[in-house]
Amino acid sequence: MKKIIAVIIVLLLCGIGWAEQADDPVVVRVGDFSYPLSLVQQSLDSGLKASSTLNGEQLSDEEKAQMAEDVIGNIVGIGLIEAKLTEAGQHDFTDEEIELMKSTASTRYEELWQGVYQMMVKNGMDVTEAEVSEAMTEEGYDMDAIYREFEVSERQRRAIALFVPEILLTEDMLDEYYESQFLAPDRERYADDIPTYEREILNTDSESFYTPEGYRAIRQILLEYPDDVEKIMKKDKAKVQEIAQEVASALTKLTEVATSADDWSEMDEPRAAYDAAMAKLDAANRAYVEKLREVTLPLIQDTLDAIDERLDAGIDFKTLISKYSTDTSERNVSGAGYPIHPKSEGWPAEFLEAAMALEKPGDVSEPVLTEKGIHILYYDSDIPAGDHALTEDEKELLKTSALHYYQVEQLQKLFEEWKPEYDIETHPELLEY
Repeated sequence: MKKIIAVIIVLLLCGIGWAEQADDPVVVRVGDFSYPLSLVQQSLDSGLKASSTLNGEQLSDEEKAQMAEDVIGNIVGIGLIEAKLTEAGQHDFTDEEIELMKSTASTRYEELWQGVYQMMVKNGMDVTEAEVSEAMTEEGYDMDAIYREFEVSERQRRAIALFVPEILLTEDMLDEYYESQFLAPDRERYADDIPTYEREILNTDSESFYTPEGYRAIRQILLEYPDDVEKIMKKDKAKVQEIAQEVASALTKLTEVATSADDWSEMDEPRAAYDAAMAKLDAANRAYVEKLREVTLPLIQDTLDAIDERLDAGIDFKTLISKYSTDTSERNVSGAGYPIHPKSEGWPAEFLEAAMALEKPGDVSEPVLTEKGIHILYYDSDIPAGDHALTEDEKELLKTSALHYYQVEQLQKLFEEWKPEYDIETHPELLEY
């Protein structure tokens, strides 16, 4: 999700149109090139929405104003490039170049489409192909927007080739680029925010250039409850559910009083009732788990003994997963295991407590009972924390990216030299945010 959104932001801020329309006031004009309100507003709206989705919260008025300023500044830069290329006779594309960009844009659209579709399916959405395409169009990144991005990128490339002096990339420049553009943003975002790291990185199988401290890899053998357990525990489970309803009713009453109370003392009685209901539920849950353990373990003891014997004989835990576990996911069997942190969310409390209680890699837990089943946990390894160390292949890719970054940086400095050469008109007051 994070990578998809990042790509979308680039598309929307760069994928703007060039034609001036009579009923569409101009927001940006650079010389002979005009950019109308409808397209600038769409770029701003989509950028605001994407940023809000990425950050999980609404932007402040100041942040919205800054994004509007950034969008306009970006478009002014595009206008300057168009004007300069026109003077150099390098603005227009040949038919062959247009066809190549259309073909590349079509391939890129299909990649984005598949990414959005897989994201929706993974989030439990039942969608048709038409609905995915419609969602993409509504967000503003259809084929036309993607093609326009390729036009912008190609004109930027031409401008760099024509106007930017050759740049000799040094190791210090490469290190600075990696730190500022990759390491620092991820470190700042995830170092002290495990829920955000798990939501944006782990739960979406995305990549981060920084791993927070405290993660360990856990594997499990997951056993199903025998059929007899559900029958035996049926009444006990119903009792717990009944008490849970009492808690819900007490919370509703407490909320009602809190919204209408004129004095804090009016909340004493409903708060006491809620606290009592919670204490009752806690006791019921403990009793339920204790009985569940008493009922379950004798019924699966033969399986537990067989697993223990094989572990004592030196058989690899992953081999036993394949033989005994109902959880045969790639991550659990042959992958890196489940990343677990003391502040991890989404795991049953009993599972998390048992996973963190294991003292060293190679340790195996006693059976842990949750709603999912009976878990036997294996402490596979500690997950290295801190900055991601680049491989040699990654360094080569980074060099290409870094060179482009510094070229664009130099191009943007040229914008300031070029601005006095053209009549530049901007109307940020026409934008709504």
